[in-house]
Amino acid sequence: MKEKRILFVFAHPDDETFTSGVTICKYAAQPDVSIHLLCATRGEAGKPGDPPICTMEELPAVREAELRKAASILGISRVEFMGYRDKELSNIPPAELEQKINEAIERIKPQVVITFAPHGISGHPDHQAISAATTSAVQALPAGSVTQKLYYVTHAADQNFGIASPPYTDPIDSITTIISAPAYVPQVAQALAAHRTQHLSVSRVFPGVLQGDTTYVRTVNHFILVGDRPRETSVEEKETDLFSGITT
Repeated sequence: MKEKRILFVFAHPDDETFTSGVTICKYAAQPDVSIHLLCATRGEAGKPGDPPICTMEELPAVREAELRKAASILGISRVEFMGYRDKELSNIPPAELEQKINEAIERIKPQVVITFAPHGISGHPDHQAISAATTSAVQALPAGSVTQKLYYVTHAADQNFGIASPPYTDPIDSITTIISAPAYVPQVAQALAAHRTQHLSVSRVFPGVLQGDTTYVRTVNHFILVGDRPRETSVEEKETDLFSGITT
């Protein structure tokens, strides 16, 4: 087991690449860091592409394969699925979701856990449910736990989003951590292309990327350290390392 571990907890295949692509690549490239992904569903309620790449019955297996390919491109060490159905997470008892996330934390022993901001970026109820359950799971950990930090991934309100701006953003003053890794943009573009059934969403959020134009693939990711008191800081004063202050 590598010395440093990050666990990303998301709802659907492609959430990892859409929200945290360059961050995953940057840390996966470090020899003492392993990246783990816990995905709640297989995205079975999504679209199979237009024209369809597969049937709706085949979609869960196809999207799992797409995620595993994207994860390999990004450098994710391990992908686990929670086994829930897409668009049904808000109907699952919160304590059940929390328990499954807690079990993953106990297995992986990450120093850092990352999930959606409470608004879910897109406002998707599945995103919001996973954010709430992950928050509860981490906050319930005993004192002295290996897990020392919980981050929300979000978007700063002043970003250039191109054609499709996310419904929810956070003011730059609330952003505690900025990870900049422009060198990994081509890698993220490859991972986005791996989600073949989701080409409509990929093209909407990252215009031109499937044609080789990486203009809208984000070179930076924005995070909020949970429990850190918001304060006015310049971009230069933001935290730039997810492991900052962590004892291993």
